[in-house]
Amino acid sequence: MLLTLSMETKIRKIGNSSGIILPKSLIDKYDLTEVIIEDHGDGIIIKPAKKSLFQAKMEDARKNKTTIYIEMERQAAQSEVNAFYGEEAKNWGDIDTEIIE
Repeated sequence: MLLTLSMETKIRKIGNSSGIILPKSLIDKYDLTEVIIEDHGDGIIIKPAKKSLFQAKMEDARKNKTTIYIEMERQAAQSEVNAFYGEEAKNWGDIDTEIIE
């Protein structure tokens, strides 16, 4: 049986922002230097950032590749989308999209 820690804390003013203070025990336990905050609609999850946000987003994109491609094909069938990307292609030229990964 997995026990979960549940705690209540106040939102604090930090400069022009707001934030929460994490207990040192959690920071030490998970060796936190950066975190990822996920919005799940009914709450948030704060997780250790073992990789950059870009790497995490790329992993999500790879997991959802089929869904993404289906949506891209649907959009590609729309003339206004084709026109937009046609203009963008002229502006970008022959950029190699593999360099992004």
